[in-house]
Amino acid sequence: MAYPLDGIFSWGLVIFGVTAVAAAGKKVVMMAVSNPIPYEKRLELERKYGRWAVETAIAVCPRNDLRCIEREARRLYESRTLRR
Repeated sequence: MAYPLDGIFSWGLVIFGVTAVAAAGKKVVMMAVSNPIPYEKRLELERKYGRWAVETAIAVCPRNDLRCIEREARRLYESRTLRR
């Protein structure tokens, strides 16, 4: 015999699970979409060091660490140009 509270408990568990997945998904999407550095600064760095160096520096450095991104982009650019 099924108790009336079983259905309520099951639906509550489903709603809680969907909410948890939605919250985690929102955080992942916001991290993927948000810009780690200001657009004008990114354009300036891309003109100086090239797009490849800037994108690689953004991937390597901690989030929102502009000094690290600039330092790494310069290092990558110099190592690539001096290697030739």
